[in-house]
Amino acid sequence: MMINRNVLFVCCMLIQFMAFNSCSKLRNFTRPVIEGIPDEKDAIRNPFKIIKNDTIAPIYQFTTTKTGNGSVENMIIEDKSFASTGVTLSEFVHLQKTLSFAIIRNDSILYEFYSSKLPKDNRVTSFSIAKSFIAMLVGIAINEGKIKSVNQPITDFILKYRDDTAIQKISIKNLLQHTSGIKFNSQKLNPWSDNAEYYYANNLRERSLNIEIKEPPGLRFDYQSENTMLLALILEKATGMSVSEYLEKKIWTQIGMEAPATWNKDRKDSLAIERAFCCLNARTLDFARFGRLLLHHGNWNGKQIIPNEFIDEATTPSTSDGGKQTYGYNLGIGPKEYGTFFPIGLFGQLIYVYPKKNVIIVRFGESELSYHPNYWKEVMLQIIDQL
Repeated sequence: MMINRNVLFVCCMLIQFMAFNSCSKLRNFTRPVIEGIPDEKDAIRNPFKIIKNDTIAPIYQFTTTKTGNGSVENMIIEDKSFASTGVTLSEFVHLQKTLSFAIIRNDSILYEFYSSKLPKDNRVTSFSIAKSFIAMLVGIAINEGKIKSVNQPITDFILKYRDDTAIQKISIKNLLQHTSGIKFNSQKLNPWSDNAEYYYANNLRERSLNIEIKEPPGLRFDYQSENTMLLALILEKATGMSVSEYLEKKIWTQIGMEAPATWNKDRKDSLAIERAFCCLNARTLDFARFGRLLLHHGNWNGKQIIPNEFIDEATTPSTSDGGKQTYGYNLGIGPKEYGTFFPIGLFGQLIYVYPKKNVIIVRFGESELSYHPNYWKEVMLQIIDQL
């Protein structure tokens, strides 16, 4: 009888521990089991901040172009299978669990698709596309003199480590390029990983400032959410605003976004912070407007929103100081011949920018872990070769 009572007591304590101890990885292990893998429903399931679109300029409208003979709808796209003979784009978007898809050239929408599961006026979830927004906000803060340069040490803002000689060597550029040397486990399917802990935790301020060094900065590329969370904390310190407020003031209200956006945060109280590495939610064509801003090197109809030189840096391949040939400042970089670049996120979320043909392709999809980012880059190349 005593054993049974002890077992019952342990079980009750374990349930309480999982329910109330927000700092525990055990709690973060239970959330993926209960909620499943990340999906678009997390946008309303979790707390969020609203980014208003009270525009200074009128809402910017893309025009719609009929290309004749269904040329865009009927372009042929090869599927994942090596033996695939290809399907039309209109068939492809249905086969590939697509929520929304738009092709824009010269500010005209050539093709537009929305799943019945998520109508046009609904927000889509960006996942790591959000990292590119953080990078552009850093560029704006540098232009305003709130940050000196990308070479500024992060310890100028993260005072907890201002006397730590190892962390003093990490620059803002290291965070942008994911070459910080910080220890972080990014295994996507491991519920005990740092990646899972970040996605499900409600103590991101505390967790982000618990820095462990794996190696000196500038040695190698290591993509991780910790880098982007530290950039968010730096932006807060430098600007005196949350990243949502800074995005609203410096981009969202400046370029004619058609609707408010939301950015999920880790908790509901005054210590809340945006999950800066993901979870920015907006309408598909508002993400396309951001793509248009990047396409025009930060200039919006004559007004320079993001410094041109910063976007040049962000989209130029560099392998110096551990950089990656196919990755810039929190965005992917395509083959040199094309000059393409793209904010990219989990499940094949993409804002694909092709300056030579003045093309923007936006794609958002359902949860599908089998897709590798290189698959979607290949699909985009197939499309732009046919435009």
